[in-house]
Amino acid sequence: MEIRYAKRRDLEEAAAFHNECWHWAYKDIMDADYLAGLSDEVRHEKMLKAYDEGQKPLLLFDHGALLGFCAFGKSLTPGFPDDGEISAIYLREDAVDKGYGHVLFTRAEEELQAQGYQDLVLDVFSQNGQAITFYLAHGYVKVGDRRHKWGDREYSLDIMRKAAK
Repeated sequence: MEIRYAKRRDLEEAAAFHNECWHWAYKDIMDADYLAGLSDEVRHEKMLKAYDEGQKPLLLFDHGALLGFCAFGKSLTPGFPDDGEISAIYLREDAVDKGYGHVLFTRAEEELQAQGYQDLVLDVFSQNGQAITFYLAHGYVKVGDRRHKWGDREYSLDIMRKAAK
């Protein structure tokens, strides 16, 4: 297993991977038409822009295969401007519940702590019980909620937070 920061040349694969993960992870949460309309090219452009602004995601590989993606940095969650935020963590569907998520998530937390963040925040679909259980197991607690619009629908998100070690 290898975890490393993405290189610019990795972002096209990472964008397709990200969208693939949305399809399986959110199929019972998000609007099917919205998911069907996800564009790898659009996601790639967004990742390139973020990368050029200094946000370099972590990628997890095992035997050369991309199994995980994690984006993190300064919080964009309203009300938590001084926190570090894990804004995305995704695993290939067949890699779930095998310890990869824990290793990748913990590494992202360590990177945020090394950057000096005292508190860590994230948000998660309120309907995503599996992810919420994962975050609770990593010491996060629900501190609020908010709504966010994707496509034509608004979704409820739980805001979760913990003190950095």
